[in-house]
Order: sequence, then structure tokens, then C-alpha cells
Amino acid sequence: MASINLDIITQADSERGYRAIYTDLHFDLSLNYTRSNELEKQLQIRDIISDQDIGAIRNAFISLLTTSPGEKILNPLFGINFGDLLFLPVNEERASVIGSNIISNISKFEPRIRIINLEITPVIESQEYICDFVYSIPRFNNQNLQLKGNLSQSGFYV
Repeated sequence: MASINLDIITQADSERGYRAIYTDLHFDLSLNYTRSNELEKQLQIRDIISDQDIGAIRNAFISLLTTSPGEKILNPLFGINFGDLLFLPVNEERASVIGSNIISNISKFEPRIRIINLEITPVIESQEYICDFVYSIPRFNNQNLQLKGNLSQSGFYV
């Protein structure tokens, strides 16, 4: 039977002397390198990079925005259902409905985030919406953070 060791994330935290509350995989799936022998200074691939705390919550936020209900096998209700809204002509009314849908799903699936401001701007020429989120994470001193991306028929892109 094959086994996968996911301890590498907690090992990296303990090596830095910092214990993260939340840990998630880095979205760009970059590889992390380490020196195998300090005398030879050879680079070796160690593992993929992980994000901690605020970065991990940001990843979960983006994951919620990019997942449709039914795509996550162990949690089929997870995600935001935009229905046909993204396949209809872009306008202000649909932008408002999309914003309401996003806010209600964030409060349901990502309680670690508090939305401070959300602007959904329709761009009729390119048939997409520009989503500009200002949010805070109460667990981490309510620091204001921003996430901006484009929402279109092909999905949400940061």
C-alpha cells in the first residue's frame, strides 16, 4: 500500500521556529530547494512551498471563488454557484447578484474572513467582471487585505 507523508509542512514550520495556525499549499505550486551538503552547496528539490496563516486563508478564499458546488468530492456543497449569470450579457444588475452570491457564500464557507468592501465592476467590452475585495481576518489583528481578480465565463483569475 502506498503512503504519502504530509509532515513536511509542519517540519518546515518547526525548523523556522514558528508554528503556523493555518497551512495550505502555495497556489503557484513552486518548488522549494534546500542545500543537501553545505560543503558542496548543491541544490536539491525538497518539496513544494506552503503558505501559512494569512496566505493559507487567502488560498482558501480563492479556492472558494474558483470552485463550483459538486466539484469537491468530500464536500459537494462547497463552492459558489454562479449558474448562468456568467454566460449572460454583462451588466450592473448581474454584477449586484454576483456580489450578493459571493458575500453569502463567504460567510457560509469561510468564516475566517470578514468582507469590508466588495466592488463588482462589469466590463461590457470584454464580457467579464472585475472583482475587488477588501477583507480582514479577525484572528490576525483585522489587518485590511485586498484581492482583485477577473470573473468571466472561464472562471476567476487573480
